Amino acid sequence: MKFNKYNKKLLYQIPKMTNINHIYFIGIGGSGMCGIAKILAQQGYKISGSDLFSNSIIQNLILLNIKIYLNHNKNHITNNIDLIVISHAIKKNNPELIAAKKLNITIINRVEMLAELMRFSYGITVTGTHGKTTTTAIIYEIYKLAGLDPTFINGGILKSSKEFSYLGLSKYFITEIDESNKSFLYLRPIINIVTNIENEHLECYKNSLKILKKTFLKFLKNIPFYGCIIICIDNKNNFNLIKKNKHFLKSKIITYGFHKDADIKLSNFTQDIYGSKFHLLEKKTKLNLKVNLNIMGYHNALNATAAFAASSYIGLKYSIILKALKKFKGIKRRFDILGTIYHEKINIKKNTIIIDDYGHHPTEINVTIKTIRNIWPNRNLIMVFQPHRFSRTLNLFNEFIKILSKVDILFLLEIYSAGENYNKNISSKNLCKKIKKLGIISPFLIQSNNYNTITSSIIKKLKGNEILIFQGAGNINNISSFFIKNKLKN
Repeated sequence: MKFNKYNKKLLYQIPKMTNINHIYFIGIGGSGMCGIAKILAQQGYKISGSDLFSNSIIQNLILLNIKIYLNHNKNHITNNIDLIVISHAIKKNNPELIAAKKLNITIINRVEMLAELMRFSYGITVTGTHGKTTTTAIIYEIYKLAGLDPTFINGGILKSSKEFSYLGLSKYFITEIDESNKSFLYLRPIINIVTNIENEHLECYKNSLKILKKTFLKFLKNIPFYGCIIICIDNKNNFNLIKKNKHFLKSKIITYGFHKDADIKLSNFTQDIYGSKFHLLEKKTKLNLKVNLNIMGYHNALNATAAFAASSYIGLKYSIILKALKKFKGIKRRFDILGTIYHEKINIKKNTIIIDDYGHHPTEINVTIKTIRNIWPNRNLIMVFQPHRFSRTLNLFNEFIKILSKVDILFLLEIYSAGENYNKNISSKNLCKKIKKLGIISPFLIQSNNYNTITSSIIKKLKGNEILIFQGAGNINNISSFFIKNKLKN
């Protein structure tokens, strides 16, 4: 391994992994994999990997001289590879994984590698069901503006810099981590944020929310006595977890939220098309700060408050924090306004605003709907929704029915499997029938994967004075990109 311009000042805190030079990532384009691969490449390791599809992130990695194959083939795995990194999405019958085992190459999951990267740093992690990516990005932007030059790995792309990861020269390491497969237990951060705990990834916890909460508690015990847990008590699971187990935790605890008992309390929240405004009141100091945030949504006000807490805890000036919040431009695919279609040249008010949003859990979708209704109360809401994973759609079936019925017009695409096996017990057709049975709206089921067919189905329903949102975590962003490029040409 050769140290390069990115890491020459980090030699004292990031020792070389002994006998590890060439690292291969199976599924390198995944949101949890690409950032780790990029950081390791910048540290001087030889990185290669594979994925099934190319995208902008894959192209970004290729620019770092990372060799990437666009298929999974056993011949890609050779004796000169020292380590294999996989995500939980990689199945046991993957030909590259089988080949690696035959060659006795060490195989680790991505979070184990993430934990290794963080081990010699001042780790700041963001956990929870929702809000991780945005919260992580805001913390990074604050620390960067403060001149701390942190390392950063995220599940989304910053609009401001187009970054999804960055190798900094300081001790600070900021990343999001999810609770799937209990893999977050590998990490030992100094500061951890818990945004919320809800019914998600329950297939990893014997379909038990109780086991999920116990695992979160076990993780929080990893925070050292000189560290800090920052937790939103608007979420009832968070509130009860801290209330019942505070005496088991050695680290400092800072609560935040709109809740009256929060250590950092939000109040006077307002929003419009330009962003949001609110006040933060610190219980101990009685300090009352007015915050201008450049993005919409009360959920983003909570995300910003968590980032505020993680920044003020290490002593950053309030003026720096507030300036960074005002400048923050958001994350791609998080309530991302793609453009506007004007239906009449003489009447510019007759238009359709197009939004792309990654939210795929009922709670996330509900918050998005509320935000749209609040900002554009007189517009119709048309949603194109792509369910993500058979397991999630099945486990949260009733919640999806309730939330999706809140829009004016609903288009349902087929379930995006995200690598899961087909489940005959659940389908978008089932979802469509149940929503229709409620009698509130009559959804349209689109069973075609052809982008032209999908686009033409949607266009027929556009009249002007509406919000069209493409909702989901699968490949629906490709559909929204295709839609807006072709529609804006016409």
